Amino acid sequence: MKELKIDQGFGSIMVIVPHQDDEILMTAGVLYEAVKAGLEVTVVMVTNGDCDCKDYTKGRTRLKETVAGCKRLGMGEEQLIFLGYADTGMPKKDSFVTHLFEEKKPSKVYPSHCSYVTYSLEEKPEFHMEMTGNHAPYIREMLKGDLKQVIEKYHPQNIFTTSQFDMHGDHSGLCEFVYEILDEMGEENADSPQVYCGLIHSGAGDDRWPVPGTERFDCPQGLEKDTKYLWDERFVLQMPDELKRSAGTDNLKYRALLEYETALEPNAYEFLMAFVKDEEIFWKVRESKIFKEQ
Repeated sequence: MKELKIDQGFGSIMVIVPHQDDEILMTAGVLYEAVKAGLEVTVVMVTNGDCDCKDYTKGRTRLKETVAGCKRLGMGEEQLIFLGYADTGMPKKDSFVTHLFEEKKPSKVYPSHCSYVTYSLEEKPEFHMEMTGNHAPYIREMLKGDLKQVIEKYHPQNIFTTSQFDMHGDHSGLCEFVYEILDEMGEENADSPQVYCGLIHSGAGDDRWPVPGTERFDCPQGLEKDTKYLWDERFVLQMPDELKRSAGTDNLKYRALLEYETALEPNAYEFLMAFVKDEEIFWKVRESKIFKEQ
């Protein structure tokens, strides 16, 4: 185990996640400590979380929930970037992000349940619209291009994102996109960011990990057998008092999660709240090819 300390010397941070609530589950402590330290910090939301919805209502509701949840941690709306892409399901066979990553035809459109182009809040356009004045079609080259442009624009010293070993297809697919982009950027510029990956949906299953009601994360069953992560090599960020379980209902991570009413369905509540612990855990990837080269 290695200690992760986020202070003034840590450097700028970009959190890149697929869905509304992932940024809280995985990095609420990271965001809170970064704000407290006065670091430049940005959250990039890749999809609108609009799975199974026939119009924009669910996606826009979830984007507003992200604004409210991040506000609980001291972040302003200007620190949030919405890419506006689709959410079509969790299994890899249904996942929008995995489909795009694996697509060999870069111009093939993958429509969602409600759109075939990016969208966002009416009062806060998605990144592609802000940059070009147009919505982006749901194709591989557009998602990759938008994500690369965001990274190049903000040039973060540290990136926190979901893991390639996550069981949610959007989570693993996003990590693969980040790796591919950083590989290309590394060829163009040796100054590449540190990358920290966090697990949300482990191979142990959401009903087994994380264990609810505990202060610390345990090692997910099968982690070292089924992934290239070693438990003893994890980085641990200790939560400040405001985010520790002992804070009870005043816990800022807990209160931030309460803003995500769409995600807090009865069958998901216990799973989501199990991430409210006295620590957050990550694995650091020094260069984006590290796992592929082993």
